[in-house]
Amino acid sequence: MIGRSDLASLIPLDGPVPAKTFVVEVHTDDQAAYLAELAPSGVEPTGDAYLWRLPVAGAGEFLVDGLDQRFWSFHTIMPSAPAAAWLRDRVESRRDTDWMWLPSAHLRHVAPAALSHRVRTEFDSGRLASADDAAQDLRVQLTGSHADRLLDQIAAMPQYRHAVSFHSIEVIMDDPDLGPLREAVKRSGLFVAYGEDFVHHAQFVRTVVGRYANLINAIEALALDFSPQSNEEAGALGLALEVDDFVGASFSGTPIGIRFSRQIIDLPGFCDELFSARAPLRLWGQPEVTEGSAVVDAVDLHMGQRLGMEIGRDWMRIYLTAGSCGNTVARLVSNLQARFDSALSLSQPGLQEVASLEPVVT
Repeated sequence: MIGRSDLASLIPLDGPVPAKTFVVEVHTDDQAAYLAELAPSGVEPTGDAYLWRLPVAGAGEFLVDGLDQRFWSFHTIMPSAPAAAWLRDRVESRRDTDWMWLPSAHLRHVAPAALSHRVRTEFDSGRLASADDAAQDLRVQLTGSHADRLLDQIAAMPQYRHAVSFHSIEVIMDDPDLGPLREAVKRSGLFVAYGEDFVHHAQFVRTVVGRYANLINAIEALALDFSPQSNEEAGALGLALEVDDFVGASFSGTPIGIRFSRQIIDLPGFCDELFSARAPLRLWGQPEVTEGSAVVDAVDLHMGQRLGMEIGRDWMRIYLTAGSCGNTVARLVSNLQARFDSALSLSQPGLQEVASLEPVVT
């Protein structure tokens, strides 16, 4: 029976087909049962309690690593098209599963010490922008040393700054012990690796996922929580109460603010598109739109959870409640960067720091 040490031979980085890792966010208390639902045709356990072989009929197999019990790694050497299609059908049809939605800066700074070899930006505003915008759509792909510098130069031009959203990046690294590694990363959490040592690739994936997990944790730490307080709990705090049925409460959390670098010209059209229930945003709601703002009690179709939102001409507030999934906000931010404003920022300095991977100067 195989174990974790066999991943290097089962997922070679120097084979005829590139090694791939899809990172998927999963909410489950029973990993084996979840995988059985995902692939009813059969899942094979291994000698590692957090590693499974998942066959895909006629295409190959995934080696599924659930050691990180929230962000799972689906390793494979299958061709990209069938592997991505098989996972997409399952991820986007389930409420307990979602992609990893990397913000643009997480790609821009994916490996600061590495040489960027290929970059790609995909900005497609659709109905979220005005027909008068200087950049409604922007697609740039460049291969070469320090490829990211071209996008930096475009972003320095005020009229195009909002449209430079990193879609994917490929970097080249070298380690004296693990050898060379060329790693391509897409914003949906797909990693494609060429190199000599699977451990090098696995370490790189863990680093990127770790940064993203920090962002999700920071988002969820701001969630609104209203906790009733009983007489007994109040007494433990040293409060003298005479009314037997008194119940107090504590409140924590704060709305998550987004600041746009540009104005929303057509607010009703923007809201119609944002809350259309379509992928990739997966938000549904019926906003109340006034002249300069909108309010909506939306539903996130990822987890079926409600979240309140307010939208102004150049700002947004998100009211995430305790227990809700922070991936909702990360997905919204990543897709707003790709479709409306790549230069947006988060109002809370600590949140902006983990989203931009740069210290916030106050």
